[in-house]
Order: sequence, then C-alpha cells, then structure tokens
Amino acid sequence: MTITVKTCFGCGVLKPLTDFYADKTMANGRKNKCKVCTKIYVSENYKARQEQYAAYHRGRDPVKKRARRLVYTAICNGRLIRKPCEVCAETKVDAHHDDYSKPLDVRWLCRQHHLEHHGKVSFEKNMHRLSSRKTPNGVSQTQGVQERPCL
Repeated sequence: MTITVKTCFGCGVLKPLTDFYADKTMANGRKNKCKVCTKIYVSENYKARQEQYAAYHRGRDPVKKRARRLVYTAICNGRLIRKPCEVCAETKVDAHHDDYSKPLDVRWLCRQHHLEHHGKVSFEKNMHRLSSRKTPNGVSQTQGVQERPCL
C-alpha cells in the first residue's frame, strides 16, 4: 500500500505528498512540514537572524570574493577571454586562481580538472552520479547546462 497523503507538522492539515519537500532521511522520503510551512519558517528564521547571516557573509574571505568578481566583470567586458582547459582542452571552464592577490592572473580548468586540482571529489564518481539523475521529462541533469549570462 502506497501512502499518498501526510499530515503537516506545522499547520496540522492533511495534504498530498507532493506538497512536501523530498528528504531521503525521512522514512516516507518527505519532510514533516509542508512546502508552505517550510517557506514561512525559513523566511521568519532569516528575518530573525538577518544580522547573523550578514556578519557571516561579510566575514568570508573578501580577497577571494573580490578576485572572483573582477574575473566575472573582466569576462563580461571582454578584457578577459575564456580559454580551453589547459589539461584536456574542454571549452566549458572555470577560472582558477593560484594567487588571489593577482585577480586577473588565472588558469583555465574544466570542472573535472579544477575539482581534481583541489582534491575535492573523484570526477568519475561525480559524473556517474550526475548522469544517472533524470529530470521528470527524462533528460539527464548534465544536458543543457548553461553558463550564467553577463548582466
């Protein structure tokens, strides 16, 4: 028997499962609060702790933030041109800073080699995980990914 409805922990209303966010850690695979209650909670929490969140973001590394912003602006203005990955010649690349005090001195690395350079993740495992995910219309999540446009 498949459960199709659930009572929201926030508002106490019986709602269809589609009204709850997915959560692998829950027994039925859905959060206990409905989407509406979750959005209200998150909004109220943010308002109550807005100064704490602002302080956290101000405290993050301002040198890195400035370097990333300057690279983005330079690309948009045409002063910096994206080049292929220096390892594999892939054209979809990230700008890697070896020294953040030289913001426009970057190495161009594809996502795979950028992650491997930082030792963050095994690319093969990550791509297998991404390529196995499908959206509701059956398209792989890695297909049709677009870059953020310059504003």
